[in-house]
Amino acid sequence: MDHFIRELTPPAPASGRDTEAWRLLEQYSALVNQGYASTYGKGRLLETGQRVLADWTMPGPVSSRLFLVFAGDGERSAVEAPVAAAKLMVSPQDSPTHAYPHVVVDAPHRRRGIGAFASAHLEELARADGRTFLQAWVEHPTAGGERLPAPTGHGSVSAADPAARFLLKHGWELGQTERISELRLPVPAEELRAHAEAAAARAGADYRLLTWEGESDAVYLDDLARLNGDMSIDAPAGELAIDEEQWDAERVSQMERRALAAGATFLNAAVLHIPSGRLVAQSMLQLDLDDTTRPAQQDNTLVTSTHRGRRLGMLVKAANLVQLAERYPECTGVFTWNAEENSHMLRVNEALGFTPLAPEGGWQKAL
Repeated sequence: MDHFIRELTPPAPASGRDTEAWRLLEQYSALVNQGYASTYGKGRLLETGQRVLADWTMPGPVSSRLFLVFAGDGERSAVEAPVAAAKLMVSPQDSPTHAYPHVVVDAPHRRRGIGAFASAHLEELARADGRTFLQAWVEHPTAGGERLPAPTGHGSVSAADPAARFLLKHGWELGQTERISELRLPVPAEELRAHAEAAAARAGADYRLLTWEGESDAVYLDDLARLNGDMSIDAPAGELAIDEEQWDAERVSQMERRALAAGATFLNAAVLHIPSGRLVAQSMLQLDLDDTTRPAQQDNTLVTSTHRGRRLGMLVKAANLVQLAERYPECTGVFTWNAEENSHMLRVNEALGFTPLAPEGGWQKAL
């Protein structure tokens, strides 16, 4: 069967949701959400059209191109439902040699060459843009059977997983695995508070906990930029080739404005080192405001290297969960992603009640 791929263009700023551009954007989001459902459960992790549009069009270091794949020729594509969604991301400032593709094929249309067709198109675009390396993060919900181990010696994915088989067939290599974990809520606030209080006692009087919702105070933006930059190189990367991300105060503000425009709110917990007046630890949660019963998503948690060993990681994670419980008691869970070799953070998560959901593979391919 022939296939036709169509690149999407953003809806005009004042256009209504009944326009073709919005219709295609909603179709794209629905296909992405179908892919999420097999790992996270139906409707528990969602991309809305508003979120996709904000990530796609608002200023930031990452630029994206979105595509839909249709069966048949281009003449019929405007009236038929798409059979796949695809995205190609690049970050010229951070990683001039890398491109980051993502493809989701509608379940009834899999194993018909559609994924290979879309992937080949994205590879051609990346190559034409001078990219020499591809990286992708892929969920692998298939359980049991023969395992494909990560080269780090920590974690594995099922060799029978359809996505793993596809990637191996098309020349990709597994570079790392992450553990997707979930904390089911509610958890009694006193349990979370006890973890935070014990961690604060271990940290001592030189450290003060800060929590807030929404945009960060301008006085802390430089420190938050430093913490995010540290995260890009301090977080375990396995065999994946990575570059240090370039962060400054404006990039932090862009990230926060993009999340708010996407219809999300975010909760921060940070630790101020009083003698230096600097933030030395941070943890962030994002929550979709269109339905605050859905699980929140854990973003970065990081402690500056010179301040580790004082339980500051537990302090910011537990304190932020307390903040979530107090502000949004209806929230039903938290999803988090951690490298399998990051044993310290995994122990923190387990102590807080997180349980494994599925592995996620970090894959790469040279062009």
